[in-house]
Amino acid sequence: MQTTSNATLFQTSYSEALGAYRSRKAIHTSGLVSLSSSSSLDEAKARYGYPIHLHPRFEEAVIKNAEDLAVEGSGADGGRYRVLSLEVDNQGGSIWTSESGGIVRQVDGESGKTVNTYRGAKAPIPTFDFLTTTAGEKLLVTGSWDKALRIYRVSNSPNDKSTATPLLEVPDAMADFIKSVHIFQSANTTYIAAAGSDKSIMLFDATPLLALAASATTVEGKLKCIHQNKSHTRPVNVLASFVGLDGITRLYSADSMGRVLESTLNPTTLRLEVQREIQGFSTAVYDLKIGWRRVEVEGEPSSPTTRRNDAFVSEVKEDEEGGRYQLVAEVWAASGDKSAAGYRLSPTLQPSSNKGSSRTTTSTTNTPLLGNQEPLSVPYVKIPHRDFVKSVLPLALHLSPSSSTSHYFDTFSEAVLTAGSDEHLRLHTLSDEEIIEVEGHWHEVTSLALWSRSPAASASSCTSTVLPLAKSEELWVVSAGLDGSIRRWNLNSIATLPKPELKPVMEEERKLGADWDQNSLPPMTVKKQGENAVVGVQMTAEEEAELAELMSDQD
Repeated sequence: MQTTSNATLFQTSYSEALGAYRSRKAIHTSGLVSLSSSSSLDEAKARYGYPIHLHPRFEEAVIKNAEDLAVEGSGADGGRYRVLSLEVDNQGGSIWTSESGGIVRQVDGESGKTVNTYRGAKAPIPTFDFLTTTAGEKLLVTGSWDKALRIYRVSNSPNDKSTATPLLEVPDAMADFIKSVHIFQSANTTYIAAAGSDKSIMLFDATPLLALAASATTVEGKLKCIHQNKSHTRPVNVLASFVGLDGITRLYSADSMGRVLESTLNPTTLRLEVQREIQGFSTAVYDLKIGWRRVEVEGEPSSPTTRRNDAFVSEVKEDEEGGRYQLVAEVWAASGDKSAAGYRLSPTLQPSSNKGSSRTTTSTTNTPLLGNQEPLSVPYVKIPHRDFVKSVLPLALHLSPSSSTSHYFDTFSEAVLTAGSDEHLRLHTLSDEEIIEVEGHWHEVTSLALWSRSPAASASSCTSTVLPLAKSEELWVVSAGLDGSIRRWNLNSIATLPKPELKPVMEEERKLGADWDQNSLPPMTVKKQGENAVVGVQMTAEEEAELAELMSDQD
């Protein structure tokens, strides 16, 4: 799976055992082998998320040659097929991934087959986004570690060779690795925001792209950088935006020190201005999700002036059944400090402990606070984890009792999905603090997304889909990770899945003397390729004594 091998390098026993564990789990969760003599392949596929293996020869590379993956030790992963980010196109039914091999892949959600690959990058692509031209065409914008932005015309025709060449390439768009690309609108103008390892945010005017004609093969004019913001003091990992009830677009950025900034674009100077900080993370933030949550209210409806100055809380509304509610804006973040947290953006909804917070320095960097507003320093909910959290999916931001998926609202409106370095998906029910763990990936999970699966799309793909036919609108969770796979989980079935069988021992647990057993890291030594070693065989006492004698002679 790896393009370069660790097999010839010195490895610790823990690293060797980790490689053996990942090799075992890659087979165990592949959906290509039966779980037992009495179970079917269909049961295995359903249990492990109907896997889509991006490696075209996964079965040959891993199932039939498991030792080749095991000898990579801690470097055992999906190689050039590692998924760094993922998005789902709910209208077109496509799953999009950006990968370590320098491509963006368009996958049919039903069949799992690759529709097109968008090439041209000379390094991994950790980020991408989309924009729509005035003519209604969809464009793909990618950012790469080679510091370049690339723009492609999206094609739904399978194996379209035109996707191999970008319409436009902006070399050296940043001074270092690009880690996040985000497209947003402000004051009726569309911008491309790029951020990354040089600690800055670059803003490009996307007007030349919007004017692209349907028949054009090149972009007239250049993407012009209008502003470079240097508010962050660490590499910027992720960007997101949100439009408040006041019509103002706010850009949210998070860095590798856990600093999250809320900024707006000054319409006169076209400069990003920090409004406030969001505190509470002691190290890197990897994911941001922002949206509206429906909150039930009691009492009389508010007057139109009750919330007129609050861009983050709507007036009290009434639904068709007489229920009263408000829409409340939230931001959720996933962090390397082993937590996921949700914040209410309205200053009027902050916990009392937040209102008395200091405005002198940030909690993580001891640098002066930015912005002219009080920081958000206390989340209304924080979820601890055993390992780094790389992605968070608060379902309430996607659910509504008046939508075509309204039947999911009562069950999942208080649920949050998370995933990260410990390979599992977790479904957290905030109302009763229940946690459901889901086993599937055999390496770090990097991305989560929600897929609204329609019965029409399911029926039209009935000859090629590997998924059960959808009888009504269904919600599926899509995950992807460094194992080079995409997994698809029916949201309703997650709670019924068996508990994980294989899970790695965390590094700190290993130091405390936690055992390696058949359910975690196996106590085995995996020798280098070419030594004709059998996995699991260790040195005898006589061999260890002989080695010690040889080493003492050398001294």
